[in-house]
Amino acid sequence: MKLALDAGNSRIKFGLFDEGKLIKSGSLFNHENIGNLISADKLSQITLIISCSVLSDINISGLPDVKYTAINHKSIFPFNINYKTPDTLGIDRIVACVSNYHSNQDYLVIDAGTCITYDYVSAEKGYLGGAISPGLSLRFKSMNNFTDKLPLINTFETKPHFIGNSTESCLKSGVINGLVSEINGFITRFKILSPNLTVFLTGGDAIFLGDELKNDIFVDQYLVLKGLNKLIQLNEN
Repeated sequence: MKLALDAGNSRIKFGLFDEGKLIKSGSLFNHENIGNLISADKLSQITLIISCSVLSDINISGLPDVKYTAINHKSIFPFNINYKTPDTLGIDRIVACVSNYHSNQDYLVIDAGTCITYDYVSAEKGYLGGAISPGLSLRFKSMNNFTDKLPLINTFETKPHFIGNSTESCLKSGVINGLVSEINGFITRFKILSPNLTVFLTGGDAIFLGDELKNDIFVDQYLVLKGLNKLIQLNEN
């Protein structure tokens, strides 16, 4: 078995793979014991751990003492990375693009987490970059933090009415409908550049936003974990 670790801004997501198939996934905080989430029997069967991280250090207790591969900007990828500042490029953004990579296809990966990231891979030129904007929770928190009277919205539902009739419903309409319009707009712009573009949506809010979007997209919350699993063979040595 192989264990993939994706350390993001809020939590560390893990995926346990058996013969290339994701059999268990979850998340934990840094410094937490992974034995609370994966049985001792399964932990004893892990032969390799592969990770990517936006944190300076991953400190999880209970990990088995096996070969450990950390993916970074110097790792081997199946495509060229054409980005002006690779050292500041979130490694999870590149890894997510590996999961469904095909050398004859242009595609866009949208990761809906703390931030919304848009990452474009050209069949001809490789990874070219994209865009970053605030995610759902970050937008709600920002309006609460930087105003005197706007409340913090912690829970929200799909398809809020376009015209809010209370402060709370106006906030929900602005954030959710605004973000959906943003994502649809980005997809439209990228499809002008690449008419046969394939679009993937991943991240913690992928399921929620996937129900809202009008475009034909593939929703998969585990693209980074699956990308890590695909990178094992390229970076084993």
